[in-house]
Amino acid sequence: MNAIRDVIYAFKAKWFDQHAQMHRNFNVRYFPDGNHVEILDVKSNKLFLKKTQCPAGVSPQDFFLGGKLLLFGRHFELTDYLDAFTATQLGKQAQKSILLFTHLGATGAVLTQLHHNHFTLSYLKLFLRDGNVPTIVVEVVGESAVERLPLLVSSLQSRFGGNQPGFEVAATAADAQRLHDQFMAKAWPSPATFANCTCCVIQPHVLKEGQTGAVVDAILDSGLTITAMELFNLDRTSASEFLELYDGVVPHFNEAVDHLTSGPCIALELIGDGDVVSIGFVCFLFASCAIIFDDYVDLSSRLIEFRSIDRVPIPVANQPNL
Repeated sequence: MNAIRDVIYAFKAKWFDQHAQMHRNFNVRYFPDGNHVEILDVKSNKLFLKKTQCPAGVSPQDFFLGGKLLLFGRHFELTDYLDAFTATQLGKQAQKSILLFTHLGATGAVLTQLHHNHFTLSYLKLFLRDGNVPTIVVEVVGESAVERLPLLVSSLQSRFGGNQPGFEVAATAADAQRLHDQFMAKAWPSPATFANCTCCVIQPHVLKEGQTGAVVDAILDSGLTITAMELFNLDRTSASEFLELYDGVVPHFNEAVDHLTSGPCIALELIGDGDVVSIGFVCFLFASCAIIFDDYVDLSSRLIEFRSIDRVPIPVANQPNL
C-alpha cells in the first residue's frame, strides 16, 4: 500500500538582514495539515529551521505569493513558488485581485464584507486619483478572487453607488495585473495633510479578527475624517522607533513592539474637532484597537517616521492592554 504523501507548499523567500544591510534568500516549506514550517538557507544549502510548529497567529491564509510572515522574530517575504505543485494548488486558492472605490464613507462596510467573504488584505492605500479624487485601492488574496470579488462589488455598488460608478474591480487576471501596474506600482499623490491631525494605527490582531471595518465605521461615526490610510508591515526596528515614547514608561513595551510586528497594521491620518480625545474614546470602546499620537505621520514613506515636532501620546491609562 502506498503511503499518503503530506501536502507541502514550497516558496522562495527573502529576509532583510538589518546588520548586514542585505537580503538573504531562503526556501520555505509549509505543511498545512499540521501548520508546520521548515526553512532552508539557500546560500549555505543548510537547514535554517527544522520542521517546527508555526507561531500562534500564523495560519494557512498567510502563505501566498507576496505574503509577509513573521516567523520567530524574522520577517520573510514569499517572493515566488518553488515548484509546480505549489503554483498549481495555490494559483486558485490564493489568487489576488484588486478593487478601487471613491465612496470613502463605505470603507468600513467594504472591509467588513471582504473579511466575511474570506478575503485577506495584502495592500491598501488612500491616494489622489485623476482630478484629485480621493480613492482607496485594495488588493485582496482569496480562493478564486478574480471570479468572486466582482460579485461582492456588485452588491456594494447597489448599496452605496446607485447609478454612480464609485467602484472599479478587476474582471480578469490580466485586468488585475493592469490595475496593479497602474495604481500600485506607480506613485500617486497622497491626500495627507501632515498638520492639525492625529495618527491612529489599527493593530494586527484587529485585522486578524476581522474588526477593521467596525473600527473604521466607529471612527467616521465619531465625526472624524480619514485623510490618509495605508497598510504596513513593520519590522522590529521600525516598530521600536514608532513606539519609542513608551520605552521605559510602560512595563510591557517589548510585548507591544512584538505585537505590532506580528502582522499587517493600518495607519490612518485623522482630522476633526477634538480629534485625539474622540479617537481615544473610540479605541477604548474597541479594547485598545489602536495606538494614537497627537502628531502627524508621513504615510507616503514605507517606514513610518515622525517629524521633529512635539509628540504627546494618549495617556496609557486610556489605552488598556496596549
